[in-house]
Amino acid sequence: MADAPIDFGPLQRLDAQALGAPGQRTFRLVAANRRGTAWLWLEKEELQVLGMTIEQMLGGLPLDPALQPSQPPAAASAHEDDEDRPAIEFKVGRLAMGYEETADLFVLLVHEIDVDPDGAPTLRCLVSRRQLRALAQQISTVCAAGRPRCPLCGVVLGGPHACPRLN
Repeated sequence: MADAPIDFGPLQRLDAQALGAPGQRTFRLVAANRRGTAWLWLEKEELQVLGMTIEQMLGGLPLDPALQPSQPPAAASAHEDDEDRPAIEFKVGRLAMGYEETADLFVLLVHEIDVDPDGAPTLRCLVSRRQLRALAQQISTVCAAGRPRCPLCGVVLGGPHACPRLN
């Protein structure tokens, strides 16, 4: 990717998606606006941390009822973008988020995995509170749809399980 960040500006769409069968899924964020589409590939754990970080950041801001989504967002279809290749596609190495108080927008700075994490981000975009709140709910839904886990130890269940907490 180039040294200068790709500035997408305000996003029209920001979705979390999982592709594949549980246990073999891959995860991505789909960021899109009139300038194009970006597929940002993440690990499940990274996506979960992003969802928790969003909740914490939004929880620290004054609540504005006008910004609350009227209904929970549906999980995005993983096949929605399969026909159209994105303008940008890369594996995320680092993702930083900040808040621009004057514009009441969040800034996402996304670094590709193989670039200097202290250098310029690969992609920069702006996101509203409503979009972030919807994304956090989507992340929760997408991550919960995987294989079931043992309620005692958290190990993924896929066959016989000898839970160490029952010993």
